[in-house]
Formats: sequence, structure tokens, C-alpha cells
Amino acid sequence: MPRLLVHILLWCLVSATPVVLHAQKVDKINRLMLELPTVKSDTAEIRILLELAMAYEGFQMDSAMTYAVKSLNKSEAVKNKKGQADATLHIGRLKRDQDNAVEALQHMFDALALYREIRDSVQIAHSLNDISIVYANSNDPQQSLTYFKQALEIFQQMGDEKGESYALNNIGIIYQDLNDDATAKIYYLKSLKIKIKNNDLYGISRGYSNLGSIAQTEKQWNEAMTYYKKADSIFLLTNDMQGRGQTYLAMARVRQNQGQLGEARKLAVQGFEIAKTVNELSTMLRCSKFIAEFDEKAKDYKSSLAYQKIYNDLADSIDNQNHEAAVEELKTKFNVEEKEREITLLKKDKELHEANARNSTLVSYVLTGGILVLLILLSVIFYAYRTTRTARDRLANKNAEIEQQKNDLDRLNKEKDRFFSILSHDLRSPLGALKGLSYLLVHHADILTKEETKDIKEKIDVSLDNLTALINNILDWSVTTSKKRQWTFDKLDVTALIEKNIGLYQAIAENKSVRLIHPIDNQVVGYADYQAIDTVLRNLLSNSIKFSHPDSDVTITASIDGNQVLISVHDQGIGIPEDLQEKLFTMSGDVTQAGTNNEKGTGIGLLLCKELMRENNGDISVKSKPGKGSEFFVSLPIYEHV
Repeated sequence: MPRLLVHILLWCLVSATPVVLHAQKVDKINRLMLELPTVKSDTAEIRILLELAMAYEGFQMDSAMTYAVKSLNKSEAVKNKKGQADATLHIGRLKRDQDNAVEALQHMFDALALYREIRDSVQIAHSLNDISIVYANSNDPQQSLTYFKQALEIFQQMGDEKGESYALNNIGIIYQDLNDDATAKIYYLKSLKIKIKNNDLYGISRGYSNLGSIAQTEKQWNEAMTYYKKADSIFLLTNDMQGRGQTYLAMARVRQNQGQLGEARKLAVQGFEIAKTVNELSTMLRCSKFIAEFDEKAKDYKSSLAYQKIYNDLADSIDNQNHEAAVEELKTKFNVEEKEREITLLKKDKELHEANARNSTLVSYVLTGGILVLLILLSVIFYAYRTTRTARDRLANKNAEIEQQKNDLDRLNKEKDRFFSILSHDLRSPLGALKGLSYLLVHHADILTKEETKDIKEKIDVSLDNLTALINNILDWSVTTSKKRQWTFDKLDVTALIEKNIGLYQAIAENKSVRLIHPIDNQVVGYADYQAIDTVLRNLLSNSIKFSHPDSDVTITASIDGNQVLISVHDQGIGIPEDLQEKLFTMSGDVTQAGTNNEKGTGIGLLLCKELMRENNGDISVKSKPGKGSEFFVSLPIYEHV
């Protein structure tokens, strides 16, 4: 039911551009960071922590989750149930945005129980609404309807007409996605009646659009045009150019179905021009594609080609925006972390000034007391000497801490620059490959053989796999190095984990004629974080296959060595030059090599493995000779029975 992901709304409307929103979020985060150390009450601290979680939401999810958990922990510590409920509900929403429906529902139901305990009817309704959205996005419309109707009942009991109207609208959307257009229309009309009563122009315009879509589905073309024109009149009144552009495209499709082809093309062009005024790329993209296909059928090839070029340029622009947004997100993450460090340094500097001021006051008292009596003077001098020496030592220690933090900050900045260099290079490579292969399929499909088309599709799959693996490693590395990853150290069946990863990579290895061998003598059990060691094994297996020759072996073993578990991944591939081995686990230089089938590498995977093993009280090392293969060793603590 993909429409639900787009159309299920409450009443939080965003009209700012993404650039403005990004700047607003950064400004708000900086303000809250400065405000947080100054708060005097637990309630205020809980509120600011939750506001930080909300500010980070949508553009830096790991930080959003960290501050939501901090707000929850603080609320539980001071027994603030309202704070507990708010933080728990927000964690559920973050889990929902990460497509983790099971954990999202668990947190949302926990929040619902707390809200019912404190009898917060408004938040009970919102919790039910959030639960409904999760069920809707999980393709469980019946459960979604159940909870939407519960939320509707509460809104009606409270007399909250705005909440009632949007709940009615959401229920209508679900019925429409269930192809029960008659029932959907009943709920849309009920919702629209309330919105008209309250002069809710935004809701009225969307209500007319929904009714138009139902009439269009039922091929009631005149009725559909009537609703779409009503929606457009409201969009014009509210200067909602995004809504107008989408509506004109919908009307174009209606006229096309009515056989009014000239009017259809004219409406699509108007929709394109309206969307262009607000740079609404998505609507411009769909309008240009409609016009290009329309003109091609009309044999106006020159115009069709022109709009096809516009469509291609828009698609490239959207891809570039997504790429720039991803890079900007990572830059913002580093900038915010540097801001936090600057604030910490400023606090320590303030502490030093206060210590100096206290010392100056103390010396003044000593001199004054010395004038009064010699005995007091001697006692105070001795006291002042001891206090001053302690203060001096403390000052020296603080200076040393600040110097160390400055050195750490310089190192992080250098690592950040190297990281962005790697990121810029290695994101561009698979994206460039995808663009080139896509161009061949789009513009030369008629001259390609089936074998060539199949080969291009397989190359696209490989580029997508490489891009996915790179992004996963980048995200894992970012979370790990930010020290915000939450670890779960427990008993780890190393033998089973190796078997699992061999199963995942068996097909890839067989495709390259590489044998994966895992001799099992007995079960080996370690003590570590499951996800971390799984990521390390996945990267090492992928690399070994990548750099192995056809018809060769990759051997994975696990054994006990004293109080450690030792894992070995040994290939018979091309090996690693000695000068590169020292740089494998650092950002000090370019350490990438092409695989035996010219597969691309980034170096991020091994850097991530090093960080993960350090956090798991283990280590990773390599032994290799060019032409004779490589052997990677991973060590981690053994599991000890209590």
C-alpha cells in the first residue's frame, strides 16, 4: 500500500525549502546546545533533550536517537511519567522512520500505556494515530483501521474537530487503498464537511484532490475535473504552487482519458510551468515525461526530444541533490560534533578563570591577615602555599587536558578531510557507472542484443551492491566513531556466525569459482557485540573473494588461543604490498586496490573493522605477500562462564 507512505498526515505542515529547513535545524541545534548546560530544573532538561532529538530527526538519525534515549533516561531517573511517555513515543517514531516496525510498535504501545496512566487524552489519540501509521506502512490495513477509528473516537469525545477531520481523511485513504472507493468517499466527504466548517484551506484542498482521485479511478471524468478545479481554486487562494502543479497534471490525465488531447497537453504544460516557479522538481519531472510521451505519440519528435532532454536533466538534478544532501548531512554531523567540543573547551576555560579569581581573592585575604598578627600570617602563608600549589597543579592538569583535546580535534579534522576525499571519490565511481549503464538502456535499447542487455543489468546490480555496501560501511563507521553506538556485549557463537556469513557469500564465491572452506573442530564461543563481529566478518569475506583468483580457496577458521578467540580469513589471491599493509587500517593514504575481476574497493571497510574491534576489546591484523595471498587475523575475548 505505497500511497499510505505519502498521504497519511496529521496537521504538521512544512512549507519551507529543504535548504531553509536545513539552516533552521542547525540554528536550533546550536541554540539548544548552548541552553542545555544552563537549565536549572529536571523538567527543563528533559524538554531540551527531547527538542534536540526532534531537531536532529530526519537529517541525523543517530543523534536524534541518542538525545531521545537521554531524555527517556532522565525522565525515568526523576520519575517524570509525562517525560517518559513523550520520549518513548518519539523513539517509536524514529524506529518507524528506520523501517523497524516491530520495535516502533513496542515503544508506541509503551507510550500509550503511560499516557493512559496519566490520562492525557490528546497524546493518547496521537499515539493511536502513530500506531495506525506503522500498521498501514506494514501492509496491515485492518489493524490500521482499528486504531485510526479509536483515535477518531477520542477526537470526537474531546470535541477536537481538526483532529477528527484528519482522522476521517486517513481512514478514507486506507479504504481507497483497499479499493473500497465507496466507503472511502463517505469518509472523505465527512472530513471535508468539517474542514469547510473550520475554513481549513489546506485540508479542503487535499480533500477535493482525494475526491477527484476516486472519481478518476471510477472513470467519472466530469466529476473528477470538478473536484480538481475546486482543489486548484483553493491552491490558488493559498498560493500553494506545489499543489497546483500536481493538480494540473491530474487534470491533464483526465482530459487525455476523455480524448481531449489538445487540452490534456496544455494542462500538462501549465502544470510544468507552475511547478517551475517554485522549483518543484518532482512535479516538473512527471509533467515533462507526460509531455514527451504525448508528443512522441503525436509524432512531434522535435518537441518530444526537447521535453525528454528536460526530463533527463531533472532526473540528474534530483540525483545530484540527493548526493549533495548525503554529503552535507555527514559534514553537518562533523560540524555539530566540533561545536560540542568547542562548548566543552569554553566551559573548561571558564572554570580556569573562576579558579584564578578565587586564588586572587585568597591571596588578598592572606596579606590583610598578615598585617594584623604574625602568628595568623604564618599560618595563612602555609595554608596559602599549600592551596596555591594544589591550584597550580590543577591548573597544569586542566591545561594539559585542553592541549590534548586540541590535538585530538586537529587529528579528527585531518581524518574528516581524508574521509570526505574517500567519500567523494568512491560515491562518484558507482554513480557514474550507473549513469552510463542507464544511458545505454534508455537511449540504445533498440540496438542492444538480449545478451548485452542482460550484461548491462548485471553490471547495474553490481554497482548498486557496491554502493549499498559502501553506504552501510560509511554509516557504521560514522556511528562507531561518534561514540554514540549502543553496544550489546554477550555470549557469541563464533562458529555459527562464520557459517551464517559463508551462507550469505556462497553464491558470490561460486560465481567467481572460489571455494569457501570452514573446517569445524569444535564450537568456539566469544564475548562481544554480535552486530560488530558480524560486520567485521562480512567485510573480510567480501574482500577475500574480491581479491581471490578463480579456482582458489578462502579458508575461515576459529580457535581458542589462551583467553582469546582467534579468527583467521586466509585467501590465495593477489596479496598486499608491504608498504600498503601499514596503511590498511588508517586514513593516512590511498590504500585501495582493484580485485581480480577489477572490482572496486574503498578502504572504508577495513577502517570500520579496526574501530569495531577496538570497541570490542579485540584487534585485527594482516599477514600478506604479493602473489601469495593474504591472511587476516581477528582476536576477541573468550566467553567465560560465571
